[in-house]
Amino acid sequence: MTILIPLQKTFLSYTDKSLSEYLHPFLTQLDSVKSRKDYKGDLRLFGDFVQKPVHEVTPIDIINYRKAMEERGLAQATICKRLSVVRSFYFFLNQTFGLPNPALAVKLPRITDQSIKSVLSLSEVSRLLSSVNTGTIIGKRDIAILGLMLVNGLRSIEVSRANIEDIHFVEDVAVLKVHGKGGKIATAKLRKDVYEVIQTYLTTQDNSGEGNLFKSIGNLAKGRISEKTVQARVKHYLQLAGLNRPNLSSHSLRHTAATLTLSVGADMLGVQRMLRHSSMNTTLRYVQSLDELKNSAVDLNPVSLEGIV
Repeated sequence: MTILIPLQKTFLSYTDKSLSEYLHPFLTQLDSVKSRKDYKGDLRLFGDFVQKPVHEVTPIDIINYRKAMEERGLAQATICKRLSVVRSFYFFLNQTFGLPNPALAVKLPRITDQSIKSVLSLSEVSRLLSSVNTGTIIGKRDIAILGLMLVNGLRSIEVSRANIEDIHFVEDVAVLKVHGKGGKIATAKLRKDVYEVIQTYLTTQDNSGEGNLFKSIGNLAKGRISEKTVQARVKHYLQLAGLNRPNLSSHSLRHTAATLTLSVGADMLGVQRMLRHSSMNTTLRYVQSLDELKNSAVDLNPVSLEGIV
């Protein structure tokens, strides 16, 4: 059925569906009320600028939108965030409704936040993973921990809080219930290689399928691995791999997960959800360079644990 709104053929009304009809399924992907409000506001600003139907927007329109924001003197982070919302919206329209995606050819501005701790390059990640002796029980545990931090972007406290029963399947997809900051509960997809190294570690443990996922190991060790131990183990492997930069820490693995995943074309919205951020502004602070965003997050992360164990 064709929908027409008389005397107003703009971004907010066009021959297929109104923007509101597309906005609703797009915004329902977001768990945060604030994010829905922010995304909606940013798309309205873009619509006011282009003044044409959604399906008629071209890459030039988006480039001109970026130039207009730059001429107004807006901060690079603000420009990047607004363009990222437009790119995520068109990625959704393309994947869900088959509309052309004019945002694919538009690069985002490079932003640098000096407060961000250093990230690892892909070659450095390989060195880090190779430093783990997976022939030991501790090594099997630690490679699973590093996998969750480097691929899924888990925080050290979230690794510590994980339970065996938090791993379950939704249809044929393995997922982990993540106990996040402030008591928030989220679900993280476990990619096949990450799931397999976790299962390899669990075969070394005497358990009934319940209890602490990662346990302290040693003569005096008992019970759940602590957040401080997770951080110490990461620091141990960083030093073992010769990665001794003073600004590297366990949290750098989370930054690395975001940056590497974005660098190979993941959609900003996908990375925001992967990191369980309520606001895209938070996600932007994790990114040194944002370019060619075009696909889902975890499956595109180039870190691989296959063949390690």
